[in-house]
Amino acid sequence: MPSDGAAPSLSRSAPGPRSVWRRKPIEGDEGAGSGLVRSLGLWQLTAIGLGAIIGAGIFTLAGAVAHTDAGPGVTISFLVAGIASACAALSYAEFGGMIPRAGSAYTYGYTVLGEAIGWFIGWDLLLEYTAIVAVVAISVSGYLSFLLESVGVHLPAWMLGAPGTGSGHKVDVFAMALCLLVAFLLTRGISSSARVETILVFVKVAIVVAVIVVGAFYVTKSNFSPYLPYGFGGTITGAATVFFAVFGYDAMSTAAEESKEAQRNLPKAIVLSLAIAMVLYLLAATVL
Repeated sequence: MPSDGAAPSLSRSAPGPRSVWRRKPIEGDEGAGSGLVRSLGLWQLTAIGLGAIIGAGIFTLAGAVAHTDAGPGVTISFLVAGIASACAALSYAEFGGMIPRAGSAYTYGYTVLGEAIGWFIGWDLLLEYTAIVAVVAISVSGYLSFLLESVGVHLPAWMLGAPGTGSGHKVDVFAMALCLLVAFLLTRGISSSARVETILVFVKVAIVVAVIVVGAFYVTKSNFSPYLPYGFGGTITGAATVFFAVFGYDAMSTAAEESKEAQRNLPKAIVLSLAIAMVLYLLAATVL
């Protein structure tokens, strides 16, 4: 401990450069030498967070959990999941303010626990995002297929899903095309992708708000009785399921080095995006 009582830096206690436990140093100049253009403001960061949090879960998971676990108490399930998610959000906000670097949990683990732990966390994140992107792409593909069929366009079965997911399915063309489109968009730079993200998030939020406003006129009180048909235990079980839907703000922490005043804006954007998403989730779940 320094004689003046100041806390030691994370990098100061690091082992030698050849150790797998060496820690990533934190430069004094925010983002020095990164080469990334800082173009993201508070609301663009918040849009990235909302885009990652609000997804198919707001409609799909709410109905599924209400049917199998919680009944009308699915609103409580979202509330419990939101409280648990808020704890993680505050942790990300704290790390985002202390270590405004790209990499999210990988960088945080590398800085605090060492390179070996960071390596495992990095691979874990890659596998996590691979699985999440695949699930979302497949879901969107299903929506597109249903939309085309509803207007009388019937596509060959071979292009509508991966082998084993349906009769005659060989490859999910829509899902592959969506992944390639997003990858191309990301290669255009953060400014372009952030603009598209903001537009899509605005459309998404507008749809959710429209469902809430219109649906509010069709609420039937009898549908809320019994409110907890599966007991309070069912709502907790449902909370474990819908937690998947209220997580995603960690995605914005990967853009830390492309954020203006990241130490101030990143924590605000994380908390703000979760708060807005939770209000929309609670209202939508209640109306649905």
